[in-house]
Parts: sequence; structure tokens; C-alpha cells
Amino acid sequence: MKKNAKLHWVRLPLEGIENCRELGGYSTSRGQQTEWHRFLRSSDMSRMTQEDKQFLKEYGVTTVIDLRGEDEMQTHPNPLAGESFCTYHNIPLITRQVSEMERPAEDAFIGDFYIELLDHHAAVKRIFDTIADAPEGCVLFHCQAGKDRTGVLAMLLLGLAGVAQKDIVSNYEVTYSCLESVQKQEIVFDHIPTSFLYSHRDYIVKAYEHLVAHHQSVEQYLLAKGVEPSVLDRVKPRLVKMEDAVVS
Repeated sequence: MKKNAKLHWVRLPLEGIENCRELGGYSTSRGQQTEWHRFLRSSDMSRMTQEDKQFLKEYGVTTVIDLRGEDEMQTHPNPLAGESFCTYHNIPLITRQVSEMERPAEDAFIGDFYIELLDHHAAVKRIFDTIADAPEGCVLFHCQAGKDRTGVLAMLLLGLAGVAQKDIVSNYEVTYSCLESVQKQEIVFDHIPTSFLYSHRDYIVKAYEHLVAHHQSVEQYLLAKGVEPSVLDRVKPRLVKMEDAVVS
């Protein structure tokens, strides 16, 4: 049965991508919902089918932001990188190649890693500049599991839209439930402990509370990282309709 790409899908019905999800439909502090068909968060896309590719095209994807390092891109290339219907950008939200990272101790806390990502201001600025300049349509961003780097960016976008912390956290927590290939050990990440693949709320809560403690809001954080006010003015309408409310 052909799936209708014009509908609102919470998790997109894709055969080869198990964790591709919408940022649309979340309540905001101004009584609105975040816009559908504007932002998608995803895991590895290297196994997408031709049907998946056509669905994403019909869904309105015009921009792809790959948050992975070069080593990940080489082993799991994104098939959309060469497609004409979308523009592909590689903006690594990581300070070193995954293959060079030492295996962390089991008692290390992944929330600290998220704080490290938040401090990667050059990549954060470039990501938001790219979103602001993107053509009309849907922006899809992803990393490998679609949990850590993707989760941090989803937190920033939802926070900028005025989505409540509890909804930002719930958006993050769903991730592990979607990663059935990891649960079944069909995909194994040798460089990190299995426990780090869970999407425990404490991980993203630590990053969110760190941001608020140091910057009061996502918008103030982004400004502190060098994102221009004019850039935010172009990103916000992609998240919520601005004629009825102003995102604070």
C-alpha cells in the first residue's frame, strides 16, 4: 500500500530508516503547535530504499544536514548526498572522529558529552546559518543512531520554538524504542558501551538544565554562540507560524 507523504507522521513509515521522526505537533508556550513537514530528525540513512527516497521527496525534504564525522560518512554514506531534490550539508557536531574516540568507562555520564556538544559553538552557528538559508521545505538532520548529536539539535530547535522541557525530554526518550536493530543487536557499536545507547531522560535533562543555568533560554544560548539575531528571525518561522505569536 502506498503511504501518503502529505499526512502528518510522528515516525515516518520508512523501510530502511527506523528512527526518522517529526518535530511537528508539539505545544509551545504561546499556545501554538510546532509546524509539520518542517523538521525531521533521523538515524543512519545508508540503508534507505528507493521507496524511502521517493517518500522523503514527496514529504517535502529539501535540505539534509548530516551531523556525523568523515569516518562515519565513509562507512555509512547518505544516499541523499547526490540527489537533486535536496541540498546536502555535512556539519560534524563532534570534536573528533568517532573511530578515534577512546571507549568510555561504563560509569561515564553521557549528559556530560551533550554539554561538550553544546560548547561546540562553530558547528552550532554553522548549523543554524544553514537552516536560515535553506530553501522552502523540510529540513532533515541526522547522525548515526539519531540519538546524541541529533537529540541535542532537536532540543535546541524545540526549545527555540517554546516547547516545554517535559516534551523535549519525551521526544528524546522515544529514540531507543525506535532503534529495534540495536535492541536485537543487529547493529553493534563497538566503540561505546551498550548502556550508552539508551535514551534515558537524565542524559538530555542534564544538557537542558546546563543550558538554562548558563544562558536562561535556548535563544540566549544561540546568541552567545555567535548566531545572529537575523538568523534566528529566519529560523523561527520554520518552527511556528509567526503571524500569531512571537517566540520568546
